[in-house]
Amino acid sequence: MTSPSITREQLPGGQLQLSAGGCTFAYERLRQGALLVTISGIDKGQFGTATLDEIRIELLRHRPLELFINAQAAVAVGIEVSKEWTHFFALNREHLRRVSVLVGSKAIELTVAIAQHLSQTGNLIQLYSDRDLFDARVAAARG
Repeated sequence: MTSPSITREQLPGGQLQLSAGGCTFAYERLRQGALLVTISGIDKGQFGTATLDEIRIELLRHRPLELFINAQAAVAVGIEVSKEWTHFFALNREHLRRVSVLVGSKAIELTVAIAQHLSQTGNLIQLYSDRDLFDARVAAARG
C-alpha cells in the first residue's frame, strides 16, 4: 500500500494547510509564541512527521509556545499517530506554555486524555468541549 502524497498549500491570510488521504491540518500563527492548529478528518499516519514538524519549526522560532488545537472536526487518530503526539508533548513540555485542545467527540477526547497522561505533562494540556470558551482563549491569544 502506498501512502497518499501530502499537499502543502499557503492560504490567503498566511495560513498553511497540509492535506493527505482525507485529513487536513491548518496552521495559523496568532502572534509570536501562539499557534492554532485546526485538524479535520482521520489521521492514520499518512503525513509521517510533517504535521508535528510544522509545530517543531514554530518552537524553534518562538519559545515558549502556546499551542491551540481545534480537533472538533477530527474523526479519529491512528495508534501510532497518538504515540507520536504523546512523545512530542513529553519531549517539548518545557517549551510549551500551554496546549488547549477543542474536542468534538468522545473518541478524540479520550485519545487526548491518554496522551496527556502518558506524556506526564500534568496540567499542560487543557481539554475543551465548549467551542465558545475555546474561541475566547484563541481570541485572547491573538492580542
